[in-house]
Amino acid sequence: APVNRGLNCIKGYFNGKILYGKDRLTQPLLRMSNGKFDKKGKFAPVSWERAFDEMEKQAKAALKEKGPTGVAIFGSGQYTVPEGYAAAKFMKAGLRSNNIDPNARHCMASAVAGFIQTFGIDEPAGNYDDIEHTDTAILWGANMAEMHPILWARIADRRLSHPNMKIVNLTTYKNMSSDLADLEIIFAPSGDLAIQNFIGREIVKRGAIDKDFVAKHCVFATGPYDIGYGMRATDKYAYSEEKDTQLNEIRHTLTAEEAPGQRRKAGEVVEQKNAKTAGKHWMISQAEFERGLEPYDLDYVASIAKGDLDEPMEDFKKK
Repeated sequence: APVNRGLNCIKGYFNGKILYGKDRLTQPLLRMSNGKFDKKGKFAPVSWERAFDEMEKQAKAALKEKGPTGVAIFGSGQYTVPEGYAAAKFMKAGLRSNNIDPNARHCMASAVAGFIQTFGIDEPAGNYDDIEHTDTAILWGANMAEMHPILWARIADRRLSHPNMKIVNLTTYKNMSSDLADLEIIFAPSGDLAIQNFIGREIVKRGAIDKDFVAKHCVFATGPYDIGYGMRATDKYAYSEEKDTQLNEIRHTLTAEEAPGQRRKAGEVVEQKNAKTAGKHWMISQAEFERGLEPYDLDYVASIAKGDLDEPMEDFKKK
């Protein structure tokens, strides 16, 4: 294929062998005790008929107790279109429930929202053919050597055959991609957003903006910052040790590291009023956008984004 150019990753090379693995499941297993289903029992092999009977029994029990909202399907990101169609029909038309979601949505929902808001399309706008022409490849939180080995092979080939080509690896820890990186920036978890804002601030400060292009093709947007942390808005189900953390979903006290980004003061308590509307956003002017970048100077960003405790601060700043 044009993308893999005849190469297979380690999974592709050995995928066929899983059919012959000694530990491969060849029949259903059911947790049982004394010949009966028991959630705390040990797995035992059963027939497909016995397995389907038990699934039917448990599904009916949940439906009887809680109605359509008591059942759900968490679908695979790899099942086929016909399988997805059948699952949707079974849940929505058969059980009258909307509780069906594929792994693909949970995996990519935030990325798709970001692509739509940024580029107007719901997928990356890049072109793999650019790999053979680029002079810089930036890995941003992506350990390509292990997770995307086919494309990494193309990047590695470009780097090794063109001395002027550089690889920059932004990551939370050293990994296999580090071996070929010309520059590596190890950042603290979530610190990469501050680095992005720093880069944006530098572009503005240096006047490196194509003003005509921006005026014709770009809009600027922002959204609420009081969006909570993805937890329940009640501590009813939290253990006593978790209640302090759970409270952040309702109100959060800003730390010294968080406050500058929100143009507030450390210690201020912010009510999380938009926890249920985290996706809303609105247009702002370019001047307002630039004001939002202003707090992200080198000293502030380095103080919150440096991830390697052993790296001197000045070395991190130079990168």
